[in-house]
Amino acid sequence: MASERVIVIGAVAAGTSAAAKAKRTNPDLDICVYGREAHVSYSACGLPYLISGAVADYQALIARTPAQFARDGVTVKTEHEVIDLDVAAGRVTVRDLANNSTFHDHFDRLVIATGARVNCPPVRGIELQGVFRLRSMHDGLAIQTYISQQQPKQAVVVGAGYIGLEMAEALLDRGIGVTLVNRSKTVLSSLDNDMSSQIISRLEAAGVQLALGCGLEGLEGKADKVTHVVAGGRDIPAELVIIATGVQPNSELAQSCGAELGDYGAIKIDQLGRTSVDRVYAAGDCSTVDHRILNKPVYLPLGTTANKQGRTLGAYLAGHERPFRGVVGTAVTKFADLHIAATGLSVEQALRHGYHVRSKIIHSTDHAGYYPNARPITVKLVADAADGTLLGGQIIGYDDVAKRVDVVAVALAGRMTVDEFAWQDLSYAPPFSSVWDPLLVAAQALAKG
Repeated sequence: MASERVIVIGAVAAGTSAAAKAKRTNPDLDICVYGREAHVSYSACGLPYLISGAVADYQALIARTPAQFARDGVTVKTEHEVIDLDVAAGRVTVRDLANNSTFHDHFDRLVIATGARVNCPPVRGIELQGVFRLRSMHDGLAIQTYISQQQPKQAVVVGAGYIGLEMAEALLDRGIGVTLVNRSKTVLSSLDNDMSSQIISRLEAAGVQLALGCGLEGLEGKADKVTHVVAGGRDIPAELVIIATGVQPNSELAQSCGAELGDYGAIKIDQLGRTSVDRVYAAGDCSTVDHRILNKPVYLPLGTTANKQGRTLGAYLAGHERPFRGVVGTAVTKFADLHIAATGLSVEQALRHGYHVRSKIIHSTDHAGYYPNARPITVKLVADAADGTLLGGQIIGYDDVAKRVDVVAVALAGRMTVDEFAWQDLSYAPPFSSVWDPLLVAAQALAKG
């Protein structure tokens, strides 16, 4: 009896996680992964730090190579793009990008893990030399090479989300002046305005020029090379431009076979990775994920989610049902020495989804004030006004921000109320916290109304 053949489209996070887990769990599966890029199984989240120089070698970002997958019995074909599929016939059409030839391959089950692409605004000059998106290893290496060869003195980063802030920091670290352009008058849309104002102050202190409330109108160049960005009626000099205006899912293949789509055109999947089409599965940044607070599928592309969805799907393909219950939307980043984290819903997001909310901001120190080097920390908690259930948290500070937001994330997953959270048994010693941790102080303040 022939082995069941699984074809995986996409070879970065979700696709390779699914393939590896499925093969480990059921060695009899015949698994082939097709990846459009030259590199596979790498950390896209590490690319800004490769560009900054904090990561010295791009190979440090690669978890496994095709040769390593082959030793475990998984075939990975790089620079191969699946351009068409016929689910009824169990067939995909593949283009070998190295020699521009096409061929067919067959599957018993198909995994679509095609990721996402930068949602590039349709403006003039977007294809000028020196204008880059940052989504893939190819993008990161191209930016790195361009900086080394052209030595730009002034850059513009368009978009003030996580990638925008990380790239602003990376370019400053390379000695390049940065102007940050954003359509909104704030930065980091996952935070409420009363929190993001602190980030704006830190950006300005680091020398970042801000063009907030300015939509990108176009790019100008000379000899096919970018020289200026036009935004909000301003003409901003730029020898390098990074477009960081969010992403959209690569869901066209799934749509072509009739798979149901959800928010933002992402492939709608259940907690096991199943689409609405029999024998077709999806995972990662091309698909939805269940939101544990909103109790519905949403589009929230994050590397952690992609890996978890991939592992869940891999187990299912091998015969083990271990549903991934979803996310609460936890994320963390930094700019210079300022650490920024959020989980759950902001006030703005909660109101948009029909909640009546209460919120509270407290300012404290990250450990006991009398212990040396105590630094400021700001905590904001959001709760349902009806029953006191925690809905979200935002933290800005310098030390242990990431671990503190993780505590809030666990509380959200456990559907804790503010009162319950305010009395949690968190660790204490003067070098690490005050006797009342800032999280507990915020919760108690919120409980009092």
